[in-house]
Amino acid sequence: MTKPTTSMVAVDGTDALAFVLIRPGSTPDTVTFEGAANGLPKATAAYLLRQVADRWEAEAAAEDAQS
Repeated sequence: MTKPTTSMVAVDGTDALAFVLIRPGSTPDTVTFEGAANGLPKATAAYLLRQVADRWEAEAAAEDAQS
């Protein structure tokens, strides 16, 4: 698979309460990330992100069980 070389991201976040961007890092096996929560308490945004992480972990476990 070819690694994308995009370095600019455009997101229409006019109604977004929070965002997280994860990009490849400058060295192998690293990432950079940025995030913000506006109009939503940071504690609530953190809770919601943990819910997403829990869902992804469950999906990954199910995928691993099938292979």
